[in-house]
Amino acid sequence: MMANERVKPHHLKRMALVYVRQSTVQQVRMNRESTRRQYALGGQALRLGWSEELIRTIDADLAVSGSLAGERGGFSELLDEVAHGRVGAVFGLEVSRLARNTVEWFQLLDWSRATDTLLVEGGEIYSPVRHDDNLVLGIKGTMSEAEAYLIRERMRGGLQNKASRGELYHHVPIGFVLDGKSLVKDPDQQVRHAVEAVFRHFRQQGSARQAVQTLLAAGQKMPSRLPGKHGQVKWSETTYDRVVTILRNPAMGGAYVYGRQRTERVLDEEDRVRRVTKRVPREEWQVLIEDHHAGYVTWSEWEAIQEQLSANTTAKGRTGAVREGPALLAGRALCGECGRYLQVRYGKDWWSYFCPKRVERTGRDGGCMTVGGKRVDRWVAGELLATGQEAGAEAVAHAWEQRRAQEQEALRSQKLEVERCAYEERLAARRYSRVDPDNRLVAGTLEKQWERALKASEQARAHLEQARRALPERPPLERLETLGADLREVWEAECVSDRDRKRLLHCLVENVTLSVDREAKTVRMVLHWYGGGVDEHTMNAWTRARRAPRDSRGTVELVRNLTEHHSDAMTAKVLNSQKRTTARGLPFTRGRVASLRQRHGIPGYRKKPTEKGASVLSVEEAAQQLGVSPGTMYRWIREGLVPAERVTAGAPYRIRLTDELRQRFCDEVPDNFVPLREAMRLLGVTRQRIWQRIRDKELESKHVRRGKVKGLYVRLEAGAATGPCLPGMGPKDG
Repeated sequence: MMANERVKPHHLKRMALVYVRQSTVQQVRMNRESTRRQYALGGQALRLGWSEELIRTIDADLAVSGSLAGERGGFSELLDEVAHGRVGAVFGLEVSRLARNTVEWFQLLDWSRATDTLLVEGGEIYSPVRHDDNLVLGIKGTMSEAEAYLIRERMRGGLQNKASRGELYHHVPIGFVLDGKSLVKDPDQQVRHAVEAVFRHFRQQGSARQAVQTLLAAGQKMPSRLPGKHGQVKWSETTYDRVVTILRNPAMGGAYVYGRQRTERVLDEEDRVRRVTKRVPREEWQVLIEDHHAGYVTWSEWEAIQEQLSANTTAKGRTGAVREGPALLAGRALCGECGRYLQVRYGKDWWSYFCPKRVERTGRDGGCMTVGGKRVDRWVAGELLATGQEAGAEAVAHAWEQRRAQEQEALRSQKLEVERCAYEERLAARRYSRVDPDNRLVAGTLEKQWERALKASEQARAHLEQARRALPERPPLERLETLGADLREVWEAECVSDRDRKRLLHCLVENVTLSVDREAKTVRMVLHWYGGGVDEHTMNAWTRARRAPRDSRGTVELVRNLTEHHSDAMTAKVLNSQKRTTARGLPFTRGRVASLRQRHGIPGYRKKPTEKGASVLSVEEAAQQLGVSPGTMYRWIREGLVPAERVTAGAPYRIRLTDELRQRFCDEVPDNFVPLREAMRLLGVTRQRIWQRIRDKELESKHVRRGKVKGLYVRLEAGAATGPCLPGMGPKDG
């Protein structure tokens, strides 16, 4: 049987799909002939008999690998068309263009066999309906997947072999450049200074976020390399991600590492296969070469930095970095029973240390111990100040020198920025001077670049001058000695933050172990200094019990009235609208209302079934019984036409449904009643005046629920429009 004889008339009545795909962006750019050959398959479909309007090209998967199952939108579209029987033939350059994985390939074969769709590969036409063709296509798909696997393994082996020698670089980290096959520090002094500043401030602050804040305050910018432009550096604002990337990179410690990340396939929430990148534990790194090149820190210091970054997080029981809050021993207090780090609980004007052992196991509080924090911190601060009093002057002088060094480093950063901007200004000037003045298209662009460089240079010089003026003068030595002698005054100064006090404590105190003796009602504190010194102190654990705050009597009575008609959630909403709070000064929630009811024995709200003859109903229930919308009821309440009541301000309205109110709603227009607009015209008054007269019972009103003109109707006596008999009306002409 000839190949073209497999093309039947019913095939030609359906679409011919040409599937175009390249695996990577580089292949799309470089292998253009392959792409042209795939697009030319439309001509083959014309020669086989398909009309031009039935030929369709799907090229949505250019630069998408065929081995990724479920991630190709174009192939999913093709498969959908084949499954619905709208395709006569699928044209592809070869099997590998259609799929590189057997899952999608055999799925296409199954649907093609079910809908009698042809697969055209190059010059061959296959019909999956025929067993021989289906067998050949299955073998080709399996071989295509195996070929892709072998290619990947061959390439991966070459990369790993190169990485084992420390010569494979996908991206050169900032602060370094490649000198042949060797990694060396960037010759740009400003780049090196920025990277060194990150490590210097991290050593001083002990926290990446605090280092970021210090760098931002100093006006330090961070460098990054533009993709595709080797050697060109872009300067931008300091961010947490940029700083952590520098701190986490092993290249900064002089090591070469390969295999820190790996790509895995996982199922997402919609059961689709996705590729995710995960970090690999250090023991699973494929290549680690220490002392590979000169780093910005030593390898041992880099490892210490990683431990510090991990310890700064509060996950998995870690103590975390120095944080805000007045609790002095946060991250330094230990439980004397189980050895865990104590956690801090803050109140309005108090804080306490508690053991998280019971919390971790059961989710409830009440573990090994709970100790009030103020008295403990007061004793520790006293010991700290007494120990540091002798070396106070020396410590203050040393702190001043450190601050002066930081200011000088910030000033050096500004100087390097001025030098860089001056160079870019001179470079822009040289480029402009070399261009032909008559070539205005180029000269105009270079002139704008020169102007931008001039402006940036002026701003850099202005910032440098401002930084120089902001440098503080060194105080006299007598003043430093006075501050050192009165260290307590410095400790209690308003300008000293809680973070500063805790940072000083962390420099001297290793930890403080707290133990509670419940029988003796005492707390034993053991202070461990760095260097091996130990101080102990015992104090009473319990003081006079504080009376629990009482609920306001007015709030309790209001809750009692509200919960008779409303739920706890609505009651909380009403209480918050009146600016009422709980006994502890907290806003009300549904749970807090329920707790208040339980304390005072107030029954909760239970919705009763609405009866036809019920007297007091909610607005929605009254509207349902009267056959109108809730909006109409609210409008009548607002205008005073329907009497309504509520427990307190902000509570929902409730309507007393009387027979008189029911009679004001009808389905047909009564005699001598006219619509509201007509009444306004006949009486010559405004809408508000009619509503007022209805409220004063000078006019009778009805609400008509059916008919062409529904809504409010007003009763007018015969001749009322022309006679003076209506109240408040004068005689009218004619």
